[in-house]
Amino acid sequence: MENHSGKSGGGKKWIIALLGIMGCFPVILILAGLFGIGIFSSLFHEEELDSEYGGFCQPTGSVNMSAWEMTFSNSAQSGAFVGYGGLIVQLAQEQGIDPILAAAIMLHETGKGTSNAVRNYNNPGGIMDPASGWSRLKRFPSMEEGLRYTMANLKRRIIDDGLNTIEKLGAVYAPIGAANDPNGLNRYWVPRVTELAAKLGGLSMDCEDVVVAGNDKYQAILNEMLKYDGWHYRWGGVSPKTSFDCSGLMMWAFKKAGINLPRTSYEQYKFTKRISKDQLQPGDLIFFKTASYNPVTHVGMYVGNGKMFDANNGGIGYTNPFNSYWGPKIVGYGRVADFSK
Repeated sequence: MENHSGKSGGGKKWIIALLGIMGCFPVILILAGLFGIGIFSSLFHEEELDSEYGGFCQPTGSVNMSAWEMTFSNSAQSGAFVGYGGLIVQLAQEQGIDPILAAAIMLHETGKGTSNAVRNYNNPGGIMDPASGWSRLKRFPSMEEGLRYTMANLKRRIIDDGLNTIEKLGAVYAPIGAANDPNGLNRYWVPRVTELAAKLGGLSMDCEDVVVAGNDKYQAILNEMLKYDGWHYRWGGVSPKTSFDCSGLMMWAFKKAGINLPRTSYEQYKFTKRISKDQLQPGDLIFFKTASYNPVTHVGMYVGNGKMFDANNGGIGYTNPFNSYWGPKIVGYGRVADFSK
């Protein structure tokens, strides 16, 4: 039996108070949106950045769905996004990103839901089709598919690439003074997205960088775990069919790297090599005693930057193992393998 509790922030069980109405855009940006020109569409390209960083976001606000629906039920405020407010929140939650940031970017890219791209291509961000060499807009069969695709791309940028602030996103995808921006439109990106986010009630998540460091086996383990970021905790769960408990997640993910861990956290504790806190590196396991029935009742994988990835009662995701709840419950650290080599 495994026992898990006390996840900071309550996992992904959050929603945000949205109190504002959309702001106005410079005419030139509206015209660009109307013609379906993705001025900043590289934000949604599929190629990966060369980055050694990832990140995670934790909720900082509460939910006010009535205010959110007021915005996304009014075509004057959200255009083609009318009726999709709930889906935007749901998809953002699934990807672990801030719905306010995602909505602000999409509203900016589409002239508040009025562009040719979003109205006729179900394309929320002026996304260009890689099959055309990025020369034509990508067409989606439905708005839901377009939103789902866009959210997954935003997750790759915000979480995987560590571009977790409006300023970081703007510096990469709308750099001021870029050779391909002769009219200087890029200077509007950061202030306009910031303005939209503020009018939507302000960003609802606090995002932090996590250094992604380790060999191919570690990357395989972490990438597998990240597939289930935001999933619910399931006592006794050992596969995606049921979701996971703490040791079930470790066992499943490590197997993707050819490593067979025992079933329970206590057995995993005995299986690993004892190390000290100072020796921790990404891929090591941290063990806790949260109940009296066993010397070890919980486990998470250390990912660097003072964070671990685990499954507990708050859900599956990043946790601070050294906070006031988890820190006193640590019973030891274990190394399965040296993933730095």
